[in-house]
Amino acid sequence: MNFLPAISASALQALQDRAEINLAKILPRVGPSLAALIVVYSVWDLLLDPANAIQSSMTRVLFAGLAAIGFWPVVSSWTAHFRATWSHWMLSSGVILATAQLDGGLVEGVGGIVLGLFLVPFIANGASHFAITVTPPALLFILCSVAQCTLPELARGLLLYGSAVAVAFMQMRIAIAIRFHALTIERKLIRDATHDALTGIHNRGWLAQQAALAFSAARRYRTELVYVMLDIDFFKRVNDTHGHQVGDEVLKAVARTIQGTLRESDHFGRFGGEEFFCILPHTSKETAMQCAERIRQAVAALEVQAADAVVTVTISIGLAPMMDADGSWEDQLKRSDEALYLAKQSGRNCARFSD
Repeated sequence: MNFLPAISASALQALQDRAEINLAKILPRVGPSLAALIVVYSVWDLLLDPANAIQSSMTRVLFAGLAAIGFWPVVSSWTAHFRATWSHWMLSSGVILATAQLDGGLVEGVGGIVLGLFLVPFIANGASHFAITVTPPALLFILCSVAQCTLPELARGLLLYGSAVAVAFMQMRIAIAIRFHALTIERKLIRDATHDALTGIHNRGWLAQQAALAFSAARRYRTELVYVMLDIDFFKRVNDTHGHQVGDEVLKAVARTIQGTLRESDHFGRFGGEEFFCILPHTSKETAMQCAERIRQAVAALEVQAADAVVTVTISIGLAPMMDADGSWEDQLKRSDEALYLAKQSGRNCARFSD
C-alpha cells in the first residue's frame, strides 16, 4: 500500500528542512534518556548471565558514550539527521554486542534488540535514508546470530528482526504522509490568510504587513520608498452592463497585467473592491512615475471578452513617495489615497503624485 501521494521537490525539501529542525531540538532532550535507559538495562544482563554482566555492561556504557557524540552538534559538519543516524547506530550496536556477550542473550534478548527499530521512523526521511539507518545494525545482528545461534534460533531471530524492519518502514511511510498532509494544510491556511481568493494575488492584510516593514526599513536605512494606489475607473459600470462574472474576469485580468509590469522586489496585491496597491522600495519619484505609466498603458490596452462585447477599462493611479513628515506607514498610505483622488479629479486614466 502506498501511503504517499506525489510530493513535489519543493514540498519534499520543506519536509526535510522541518524534520532537520525538529531533530536538532529533540536530540539533546531525548538522546541522553535513551542512552541512560540502555545502560540501566544492564540489570537484565545481570539477571540473565551474572558471569558476563560486567563485560556486557561496559559495552553498553562504551557505545552510549559514542552515541552521545550525536546528541549535540559536536561535529559542526554533521546534520541533525546524520547525528540521529549515528546515535542509532551506536545505541543499537551497543545493545546487540552487549546481548551477544551473554549466554543465550541473542535468543532471549531479541525483543529488546528490535525495539530500537521503532525509533527509525522518527529519524529516516525516505527509503534510502531508512536503508542507511537500519543496515549497519542489521548486518551486525546477522553476523552475531550466525556465529552464536543454532539454525532454528537464527531463523526465529531473523524473522523477528525482519518483521520489525518491515513494520518500522511502514511507520516511516505513514509518518511522512502525515507530515506532508499537515504541511499541505498549513500552506493552504497561510495562502488563504495572505491571498485574495478571486485574483490569487496578495490581500490587504498581507499588504499592510509588507507596507509597515518596507516603511520601517526605508526609514532606518534612509532609502526611497513609494506607495502606489490604483483604482479601476467606472468599474461599477462594468458590473452593471456585463454582469459580475465579467467584472470578476476584469479584476483578474487587471491583476495579472499589473503584476506583469512590476519588479520582483516590488509588492502588489488587491486592497479591496476594484482597488490595488503597490509597494515600490528603493524607487525614486521618476522611476515610480515610469512604472505607473507602464501600468496605465498596459491596463488601457487590455481586452476582456464578454458574451456580447469586448470590455476595456482604464485605471487611475495615486503615488506617494515617503516624506520626512510621515510619522507612520499609515500616513504615507493616506497620501497615496489622496493622490488617487487627485487622479480621479483630473479626469481618470492618469497618474498623480500627492501634494
